Formats: sequence, C-alpha cells, structure tokens
Amino acid sequence: MTGIDRPSGLYLALVAAGVAVALVERLHARRNEGRLLKQGAEEVAPWVFRLMVPVYALVFPAAVAEHLLLRRRPPFPFVAAMLLSFLLAKGLKVWAIHSLGDLWTMRVVLPRPLRVVSGGPYRFLRHPNYVAVAFEVTALPLAGGAFITAIAGGALFVALLLARVRTEEEALLARPEYAAAMGRKRRFFPGGGA
Repeated sequence: MTGIDRPSGLYLALVAAGVAVALVERLHARRNEGRLLKQGAEEVAPWVFRLMVPVYALVFPAAVAEHLLLRRRPPFPFVAAMLLSFLLAKGLKVWAIHSLGDLWTMRVVLPRPLRVVSGGPYRFLRHPNYVAVAFEVTALPLAGGAFITAIAGGALFVALLLARVRTEEEALLARPEYAAAMGRKRRFFPGGGA
C-alpha cells in the first residue's frame, strides 16, 4: 500500500469522528451512571455491558483494517446510503439521549424511584437507543465496504443486545409504573414487529 487515497481518507475521517462521538457519549453516560448509583440506583446484568464494550470498540479498528487491507471501495450510492443510515441512527440516538436526560446511561442502571420516560422516541417504542446503536454498528463498517466487520460485529453485538434487553426488561416490567407506561409498546419497531 503506497498511500491513502481520497475515499479512504474520507472514510478514516468518518470513523475517527465516530470514535470521538462515542467517547463523548461514554463520558456523558458515565457521569449519569455515577450519580444514579450514588443515589441508590440498581445496576442490572453488568456482565452484558462488559461484553458489549469490547465488541462495540473493536468494530471501529476492524472496519478500518478491512477497508484498507482488502482495498474495499463500494460504489458511491451505497456509501451515501450507509452514511445516511449512520447519521439517522446518530440522530435517533441523540433524540433518545435528550428524551432520557439525566437518566441516559450505557450500563443498565435503574433509579429509585423509577422515572418512566414515555416521550420523544419512547412514545413509539421501548428501545430506540438500542435500534440506533444496532444501525451504527452495521452502517459505519458498510460505508467503507467492511462487509465482514458489519456482519460479524453486527451479529455479535445484536446477540449481546438481545441478552441485555431480556435482562433489562425483566427488571423494568416487574415495576408497575414501567409496565403500565411501556408494556404494550413494541421493543424495536413501531407499529409492528418485536
């Protein structure tokens, strides 16, 4: 490899921006987690988060490595569609974060007393943040033609995400206020699906 061509340079910049945003999100979540735990909140299934972190973090360098080493150059319309998917996922995530406010965390931390958020994207489904993250983990690699990373990383991350949802919902639906507000809403797809 003699150098980085323009499409690769743009892709590397996109991945670097994705990493920077993920780090800012983590710092924000960590502040909320620390405060909530000091206030007596309960953490649910910490093992799932410990497994999700390395999978999520490895998607970034794996996508770059696959893009560069295998010289992936998907057609521009495909790149544009994946970039749009990634940006829409980030937009949904920002909407979810804004709606949850000081309750937004990356670890599953349930405050006492539980405050149920049913506005913003939570009007339509129970887990908009998880939908956003699943699209992020697949769209970003695909934008650089990193199909192996998108399939393998996406499948592993979604499997962990489903385990997380099961444990989180078990704890949440046991609380009457959550069950009343969110129990009839779909998990991931408004109006139908799971």
